[in-house]
Amino acid sequence: MLSSTLDDLADAYSRVSAGNAAVLEQFHAFATLLERAQIPFLVLKGLDVLVRCYGIRGTRPLSDVDLLVHETDLDAIDCILTEAGYTRQIDGNPCYRSPGNALAFDIVTTLWYLDDQGLAELWANAQPHVLHTRTISLLAADDLLIHLTSYAVIHRGTFTPGWEQDMRLLLLHESIDWTALTRKARQYSLSIPLLYGLTYLRHRMPTLPIPDAFLRTMTPVGCFENSLYRLLQRLVTNQPIPELGHFLIWLTRPAGKKWSWLCRTFIPSKTFLGYRYGAVATRAPLVTRSRRFIGLGWAMLTLATRIVRRLLQQLLRAPA
Repeated sequence: MLSSTLDDLADAYSRVSAGNAAVLEQFHAFATLLERAQIPFLVLKGLDVLVRCYGIRGTRPLSDVDLLVHETDLDAIDCILTEAGYTRQIDGNPCYRSPGNALAFDIVTTLWYLDDQGLAELWANAQPHVLHTRTISLLAADDLLIHLTSYAVIHRGTFTPGWEQDMRLLLLHESIDWTALTRKARQYSLSIPLLYGLTYLRHRMPTLPIPDAFLRTMTPVGCFENSLYRLLQRLVTNQPIPELGHFLIWLTRPAGKKWSWLCRTFIPSKTFLGYRYGAVATRAPLVTRSRRFIGLGWAMLTLATRIVRRLLQQLLRAPA
């Protein structure tokens, strides 16, 4: 290997390592505040994967920290963080920047595919993990696999090299309860997204320990599941379609929940409007809701155009 290449790799490692060291320092300060108030939290996504699978802090960059908390603790968390100098960010859910505007802490109270029973089970199955001198709570391995895969397939609507690497390490380092995974996939209406995501992953990395028996249990049944699988094949690739996740989240909701999800999207709560639009939502709620309605309508038309364009492109490329 050329010395210049080695130098570039060493520089990249040093930058990521220094950045992650700063992230972890700020995370520990944040965690101390919540622990003093006896507020539980679960670490999600990037930080979870880093401390669970990578071991070396310079090999996976972190840009923010995602956390799951109980909804009843949101007011207390807001008071604690604002008093400590954290600033609230405009987002669709509670989000705070650490003092100095250095790191964002993105806070959620549930995951979009969970009902109350699933959320309670997620908390009950959380696993302790030692990070330096602190014990933090992480998702159970099967819950993390579900979350990472469904987030890539549905929420983000695209596959990235970073996701592939995270999933590879998770499958190699953790013992997955495939029986529990099968049950939860059905319970959360995620069997087809998980089947597609894990089939794609095994095609890319054939030696990964993804059981054939699990994939067979996820086989599409009926017209809707078969159509959904074919649609995911055409839309969810390594070439992203902007905002595709909004459509896929709606499409993969259980039949009885699609309408209620759509209503909440177009007519959200005052709390959501405050997180999403800031003080203007309180000063001019009617104007805010009207602008949101119009904006969402235009976004739906734009997304529909992108989806049709992708489908037509694939149709034209298909062999005669």
